[in-house]
Amino acid sequence: MSYDRRMQRICSALSTAGFRVSLIGFLKSQSPALPTRDYTEKRLSLWFKKGKLFYIEYNIRLFFYLMRHKFDVYAAIDLDTALAHYLASLWYKKPMVLDAHELFLGLPEIEHRPLTKWIWSRLEKWIYPTIKKGYTVNESIANWYQMEYGIDMEIVRNCPRLRERISAKKDFILYQGALNEGRGLEELIEAMQWVDAPLKIAGSGEIDAQLKDLVHQYQLEHKIEFLGYLQPKALLAITEQAYIGVNLLKAYSLNYYYSLANKFFDYMHAGIPQISMNFPEYKRINQQHEVAVLLDDLNVKKLAEQLNRLIKDEALYKHLSKNCIAAKAIFNWENESKKLIEFYQRFET
Repeated sequence: MSYDRRMQRICSALSTAGFRVSLIGFLKSQSPALPTRDYTEKRLSLWFKKGKLFYIEYNIRLFFYLMRHKFDVYAAIDLDTALAHYLASLWYKKPMVLDAHELFLGLPEIEHRPLTKWIWSRLEKWIYPTIKKGYTVNESIANWYQMEYGIDMEIVRNCPRLRERISAKKDFILYQGALNEGRGLEELIEAMQWVDAPLKIAGSGEIDAQLKDLVHQYQLEHKIEFLGYLQPKALLAITEQAYIGVNLLKAYSLNYYYSLANKFFDYMHAGIPQISMNFPEYKRINQQHEVAVLLDDLNVKKLAEQLNRLIKDEALYKHLSKNCIAAKAIFNWENESKKLIEFYQRFET
C-alpha cells in the first residue's frame, strides 16, 4: 500500500471525483506508517506471512471485514483477493468488478508450479465467469480475460501524472522495479562488463543477494550501485536524472510476455530512451511512438551493444527522447483516470 503507485493513483482519482474509497491491504513487519490521504486505508493483521496459509487467512479476514462494512461496488485486485469480494458481493447483492493488474495465472511463481496453478485456476474458473465488468492495464490482458471468461474489460494503463520539469541528465543507466527472477537482471549485470557507463538499480526483491554476488563475481562494484526501495518522490528524482532506462523480461512467463510495466511509462515521462523487449504491448506503442530500442531476446552481447549504441549515437538518442516527450501527452494519468472515473460512474445509474 505504501509503494503501489497504481492503487494510490486509482484511489485518489476516485476520491477526488466524489467517491468514498476504501483501500484494504495487510500489515507487514516492515510496513511504514501510512500517510494521511483523501481516502480510507485499512491494513489487516495476519498470523501467516507467506504461502497458502497466508492467502487463506487473508481472504478470511478480508471477508469478515467486508461483511462489517457494506459497499456499493466490490473491486477485487487480482485473483488473490477475489474470493472474499465475491462472497461479500453475493451476500449484499452488490456488483463485483475485477481490477486485473496482471495475468495472474501467468505469473512465473504460479505458471511453473503445476499444483499451485491448478488450485488458483479452479478458483478463477469458479468466480470469474460471474464477473460482468472489469479493467486492466493493457490490451493483451483485456483480450485474454474477455475471451476466457466473457468479462467486459476496459483498459486503464499505469501511466504517471504529467509534470513539467525534467531534471538535467547524468551519465548513468537505470533499472527500477522488483529484483525478481525473469527480469533480465543477471544478463544486465553481465552485460555491464562491456558498457562504458555506470548502472543504478532501484528496488529490492527475492534475488537481491544473488545479484550482489554476481556484481562481486564480475568485479563491477565500481560501476553498479544498489539503491534499494525508494519512495515514489525519490524514485522520480532518480529517474529524471538517468540517461537510459532498462525494462528487461524473459518470455518464459505469459504474464511477462503480455506485460506493460510501470517503468516503461516512467522512462517515457522523464524523456529517457530505453531498452525494452519486443513483446506485444511494447511493440504496439513503439510502432506508434518510437521511444525505445526493442530486443528480441536477452542475449548479453546484444544487450551491451544496444546500450553502447544509445550512449554513443547522439542522433538516435535525441530522436527517441523527443518522441518520449510527444508520447507522454497521450499516455498519462490525466487521460487514463477519465476512463476509470467513467467506469465507476456507470454503477450510479
